[in-house]
Amino acid sequence: MTPITLRPELERHLRQRLDAFGEGFRQNLALIGPPGSGKTFQLQQLLSRPPERAILIYCPLYRESCQSFLTRLLGTVLQAGWASCPATAEALPSIEQLMTRRMYGEAFNRILDAIPTLAGQLQRPCVLILDEFLCLEEIGLAHAFHELGKRVMTWPSTLFILASSSPHRARAILRERLQLLFGQFELLTLGALNGATATAWIHQELRGLRGGKAVAPFLAQWLGAYPWYLSIFVKRLRERAAMARGQQPSSESLFLQAAWDLLGDPEGTLSLWCLSRMERLGALRHGARAMEAFLHIGQGARTTTEVGRRIGRAGLAEALQLLIEHDLAQRNGTCWLIPDPILRCWLSTVFAAQRADARPDADVTRRQFDAHLQALWADWVAAHHLPFTQRIVGLLGQFTDETVSIDSKTGRLPKFQAITAHHPHGSPSCAHVVADGQGRRWCARVQEGAVDENAVADFEAFCRSQTPRPARKVVITNSGLEQNAKLLAKAANMWVWEAEELGVLMGLYGRR
Repeated sequence: MTPITLRPELERHLRQRLDAFGEGFRQNLALIGPPGSGKTFQLQQLLSRPPERAILIYCPLYRESCQSFLTRLLGTVLQAGWASCPATAEALPSIEQLMTRRMYGEAFNRILDAIPTLAGQLQRPCVLILDEFLCLEEIGLAHAFHELGKRVMTWPSTLFILASSSPHRARAILRERLQLLFGQFELLTLGALNGATATAWIHQELRGLRGGKAVAPFLAQWLGAYPWYLSIFVKRLRERAAMARGQQPSSESLFLQAAWDLLGDPEGTLSLWCLSRMERLGALRHGARAMEAFLHIGQGARTTTEVGRRIGRAGLAEALQLLIEHDLAQRNGTCWLIPDPILRCWLSTVFAAQRADARPDADVTRRQFDAHLQALWADWVAAHHLPFTQRIVGLLGQFTDETVSIDSKTGRLPKFQAITAHHPHGSPSCAHVVADGQGRRWCARVQEGAVDENAVADFEAFCRSQTPRPARKVVITNSGLEQNAKLLAKAANMWVWEAEELGVLMGLYGRR
């Protein structure tokens, strides 16, 4: 069976950039996304078909010693072809001597400077890939980004590809210390997988498993931005089905048992992963305070005011900033949200029980955990038996006069008193929604499937016919807008809510 590519557009884009570099066009790349979002997998896909006319040097970084990293980097360069170039091999003893004398910064510079020498000797350009590049400073190479930035700027024959699981810090480093003159990076953010693609992959992995077809779309929505989480759940579901020994557990029962094994059980893979993130946070200055704030955000405190009301204002600003810097929470307008669904679930069930009681009752924790997951499952089942328009109407009805940033715009989501919808031209796949509240009217075009220019023009005509005129116009789709349609919507000052924006809103208003 042909394996399913989870991010075909990204894979094609990376391959095109690599092919273009072989033809003389250089565009440095930076892949960023949370842990488990598939960055290393995408890089491995590149390595599986290396460019014919370029030298490929790939070096992942870990939390390790300088000595360990430099030894691996040096070995990677040697393996790429340095050993076949006698003119550069003479530098090897001096680099090893520098590492022996713990002059790691200078050793790092010497290894980097061997790369253009290698490229010149072999008459081929070079691709340098550093996976988890932020670890350069964490392992003790104090001036690593300064030295790397100089080379990014002055090595036109080297394509730099960087990856990081810390989006907030990575953006800051790229912006402030690496993007110098001719060294600009194209920033590629790994967002949620396409729902249909993720569901098809889960179906393929769970083929023959009773209930697999029912659980696949739920997992695709819940964990769709984290292929690593998906793979762990799929593996455990298969194991649980095998352990049933001929019994036929329901889809819900199978999912709940797998979820407990992984996330609820203190020894579960994902439970230990979440705990390790909390321990790293707690070891930082203001970390204990940040853990308190994080817990209450996970339990539903959406605004800074609400978090402060629960835990007090002292040190709150520093604690919340720490959560941002470590990509644990995001601030969207005035609202706080935890983007990682596994962390959200673990915080509000397992971690909350541990914080409330030094020796929590395992049976009570299990019941609370199951109740949380059952509610999540039930909400999903209920929502996905409703037409897309009704789900959006339900979302609009959840708004509580809070300010959020969506589609590069910041605005208030008012509490609506009346929401009506009708289908223009009798089409069941789209609807015009009118929402009234606080003396303001919103109009929305809600459409399943791609939105084209004609749909945007039709919606604009509908808005002009409204009395009073709408204070806000929104185009909402679960599939996306054609490029010209998006430009037309922007020109008409419309908000555009696609899958990513809807995911943020669903996360904020408890419907994911």
